[in-house]
Amino acid sequence: MPPDVFRRVSDEILRAQRPIRVLRSINWDPAVHERFFRGGARELPRPEYPPLGFEPEKKIKELRAIRRQVRGKNPVEDLLRRKCDEFIALAQLLAARGTKRFYELSRRIYGDPRDRFPDHNVDNLAIARMWASRPRARDEELVHDAEQAAARVAEICNPLLGGHVKAVVRTRLTANAAAGGTSITLRKGARFSERQVRALAHHEGLWHVLTSLNGYRQPHLPVLGVGLPRHTESQEGGGIVAEFLTGHITDERYIELGERTIAIDMAARGADFLEVYRYLLARFPPEKAALMSERVFRGGLLEGGAPFTKDAAYQRGYCRTFNFLRAALEQRDVELVRAFLAGKMSVDDAELVRDLVEEGICVGPVYLPEWFIDIDRLNAIATHSVTMNRFSLPSVTRYYARRRGTRPPAEAPGRAREADTEEGPARLAGADEGDLGE
Repeated sequence: MPPDVFRRVSDEILRAQRPIRVLRSINWDPAVHERFFRGGARELPRPEYPPLGFEPEKKIKELRAIRRQVRGKNPVEDLLRRKCDEFIALAQLLAARGTKRFYELSRRIYGDPRDRFPDHNVDNLAIARMWASRPRARDEELVHDAEQAAARVAEICNPLLGGHVKAVVRTRLTANAAAGGTSITLRKGARFSERQVRALAHHEGLWHVLTSLNGYRQPHLPVLGVGLPRHTESQEGGGIVAEFLTGHITDERYIELGERTIAIDMAARGADFLEVYRYLLARFPPEKAALMSERVFRGGLLEGGAPFTKDAAYQRGYCRTFNFLRAALEQRDVELVRAFLAGKMSVDDAELVRDLVEEGICVGPVYLPEWFIDIDRLNAIATHSVTMNRFSLPSVTRYYARRRGTRPPAEAPGRAREADTEEGPARLAGADEGDLGE
């Protein structure tokens, strides 16, 4: 297919997908929580979902007709076919609200809490549990209301986004914030610390909106503005990586992300809304516990067994995106990272997009996040990461435990020799040892 045909098909996909709005179709009205708490938080909520704004069967038929136009076997046409398939699955997902099939489709689209990593034999749920066990943040004073936070987010984002982003406040929102193609929405009534505001700016604006703006500016594949197939994992993970790389994340954020995945796993194994809510209530204030529970059960079955699994993508997305960045930087392949910023995509498709940039089918990003602009600092973070990979933390922990527990104060030199580890001889005492949307 010539590039102008890529553009025509991309435009048709963009038009066809416009009414398919997943979160807007499954988020609960605030009145649901008001009734829940008025009843003493003892009965299952009774959400009512708004009309979809499209007829699923007609939409599926339309997307299949677009798919049939793409008959070649090259990688770009394969991407376009798979993107049609993904939007078909999303239409089917929304048509299945409130049924067991909703969960089956959600797992196919977003994954499951217990999925293994495709590039490493790592347990996603184990990472979520590790995040949930971290120390709580102590100094997060909530000094901004939603309106103040929105103004601050726009102030941070617009210098890097050419003034193309706006931040608004709305009532019907489950998360504290969410991003669209050119806007960021904050939940009315929510409060934020200054660090949380900066994190939101880098996650929602200087990641989600930034990659949308870059994608929509593609001359032949503007479908990159809404994302290539299976982009959600890398998009959500990349947002958390942006918070980490700019220094605006705390363990409180990791804790919440971990608990969301644990809650999804509980629901998938039969826990109902009340059981999940009570589990979260032991860890968060009532309103937050209820909103986090909504994230798990929206669109699914409140009786358990069929959750919405999107939030289970954060651990995989975070780890895979960070590893993608440091692997590219280790190979001195900055252009691969630049290609990853040219739209919404999985880390698995970044190399193809880089090739398409070289062929003139795609273009590099117009807008760049702060963490990439300061490439020297980014390289230093990667250097730190690959350096510390050479050390086994359990071995280091055992070394210091032995020193604390068995070494008499007067025998430091002798004990240092006896405490050799698999990383090499231990240093003598006193030696200079020197030395991360919605």
